Amino acid sequence: MGTAIVNRPTEAAALGAVSSQRRIQTPPSVNRLADLLIVARATGDRYGAQLFGCLLDRALGSTS
Repeated sequence: MGTAIVNRPTEAAALGAVSSQRRIQTPPSVNRLADLLIVARATGDRYGAQLFGCLLDRALGSTS
């Protein structure tokens, strides 16, 4: 039994979309992340508070 190559047209589109999203983005400033963390905590957004807390830790070099 031989191996056949299956044509998947959506695979090429997905790979093209991923490669176009791989651009260099500048991360938000530490002050901006701190402000977003404060707003998330004030509004009770637990997901946002966790996300911005982790990003702030990374920006400050607190985590590896």
